[in-house]
Amino acid sequence: MGENFSYPETLSDLAGKSYLKQIWEIAWPTSISMLLFSLYDLIDLKWIGFLGTEAVASVSLCGNINGVLFGLMNILYIGSLAVFTRFIGAGEQAKLRHSFHQSIFLGALIGLLLFVIGWLTAPLLLGFFHLSSQVYHLSLVYLRIFYIFFFFLFLGIPLWTAWIALGKTWLLLIVNLISVGFNLILDPVFIFPRGEMLVGVFGWGVAGAAIASLLSEILSLLILLGLLKRKDFMVKSPVFKNFKVSFRESLRILRIGIPSSIAVLSRPMSTVILQRFITGFGASALAGFGIGLRWLGINWIFFGGISAAVSSLVGRYLGARLGEKAGAMMRRAYLLGVVIQFLVSLFFILWAEPLVAVMEPTPETIQAGSAFLIWVSVAMLLSSPGNIARACLNGAGNTNPPMVISIISNWVVKLPLAWALAYPLKVGLSGIWQAMFVSLVVEGALLLAWYFRGRWKEHKI
Repeated sequence: MGENFSYPETLSDLAGKSYLKQIWEIAWPTSISMLLFSLYDLIDLKWIGFLGTEAVASVSLCGNINGVLFGLMNILYIGSLAVFTRFIGAGEQAKLRHSFHQSIFLGALIGLLLFVIGWLTAPLLLGFFHLSSQVYHLSLVYLRIFYIFFFFLFLGIPLWTAWIALGKTWLLLIVNLISVGFNLILDPVFIFPRGEMLVGVFGWGVAGAAIASLLSEILSLLILLGLLKRKDFMVKSPVFKNFKVSFRESLRILRIGIPSSIAVLSRPMSTVILQRFITGFGASALAGFGIGLRWLGINWIFFGGISAAVSSLVGRYLGARLGEKAGAMMRRAYLLGVVIQFLVSLFFILWAEPLVAVMEPTPETIQAGSAFLIWVSVAMLLSSPGNIARACLNGAGNTNPPMVISIISNWVVKLPLAWALAYPLKVGLSGIWQAMFVSLVVEGALLLAWYFRGRWKEHKI
């Protein structure tokens, strides 16, 4: 066990702790943070549900489009995390400071590019889906406001990645509690007109929900900047001493982060195209799919926490040249991940219909959303070990294999199979859910197979 080993000074905070405790101390604050955001997302969708099916459909569509942009976060998050943890484990403060500076530079650059490109191309992107006039206009306003949101989000990525690299995720939990609470207060105030829902003031509808999210993200960034003054921050004060741009170090972060981002993006990008198939079955099918995805966000609460812990610990162990200890820790991570996934999948299978109905009670939406939840819940249980393996490979900076595997499962397997089952074979909407099931299981199996090759322990960043 972890407590029987004499840890080097760079890993002294892990001394006396079992591997499960090492994972849990990082995972639980991250999981609660993600739970807060998932609950907020569900409450946000519930508020929007009072505006009608078209409003729910537009926000559901934009949520999946934004999922592509959230996937781009991994360019910076995984690249920075792999580099930060290696240098923390090795005790190389000068290199750590230099990498942190380049991560800040990349966050500003990527965020600005996303804003400009997204704002200009939003009408063309939405035109791809052949939406009704009302859904199109609601989606355009919502989407453009969120492109501003992403600029501030990317500025903050290096700040919260640093705390994950240190394993001090409880600080991020406090930041997220404040940010999400602020968002929940603003939402109904901005969405509903004066006199509605007791606290309505502005009546901006779907746009109001997006503005509330933007203001909350700005608040989160300001708090994270304030935390740089803490003595336990990974870069010693003054944090921005000798700040200068280094394209070589920036390319190192990008070289690790881009494959990871492509791997993560493969699913939401293919899902955007998948939605084109789903729209052929009507607005209720699209709404049910969007509601189901939001409920599934609860699943990633737990796996997000475990993944953050695994990536952080693997990177720090490898930085300290303790690859065998990283492997021992991974065995506990697999056990924990499978047990948690079983419980979560069972919950979704048993409560699929009520979970969809509480958001949008029309029978067509309930039927579509509950079938989607059941198929994907079973698939997630079968593929859960693969998701733990992905986190390990990311922490090691070995991000090319997960990228290739994700492309195969989502583009070679999911999309062609979904189209074939839904239309030529006339299975209908259920065929799309079945194709998603197959792709998730294939992806999980391939990731696990690559992990057991063991090459990640010697991977150089």
